[in-house]
Order: sequence, then structure tokens, then C-alpha cells
Amino acid sequence: MSDKYWQYSLVIPCTLLFVVLVTMCLIKGFDNGTDQMQQQAVLAGHAEWVTNQSGKPQFKWKEAKP
Repeated sequence: MSDKYWQYSLVIPCTLLFVVLVTMCLIKGFDNGTDQMQQQAVLAGHAEWVTNQSGKPQFKWKEAKP
């Protein structure tokens, strides 16, 4: 590759790295937001943690009161 175009050789790898990092941050942010929402709902008494058939905790909304 000529010395004239060396700076363009990093465009694609840097772009891919940027896209991967942004995607990972978005996924982590949505996951964190869901966890916060579930914790607040449990603290407010609108939901609860129940044990599923495999013994793991599962989030469950409580029935609405009329």
C-alpha cells in the first residue's frame, strides 16, 4: 500500500469497532433500565419475584385491583 493512503486503511476497522461498542452499550443500557424498572415496581408493591419451576427468580406483575 502506498504511503499516500495509509490513513484510509484504518477506516473500516475503526468503524466496525465503533459500531460494536455502541451496540454493546445500547444492549447494556436497555438491560439496566429493565432491571431498574423491575426493582421500582417491586418496591412500590406492583410486582413481585416468584420462583419458577427450575428454582430461579422470575419477575411477575401483581393483579390489578378494581
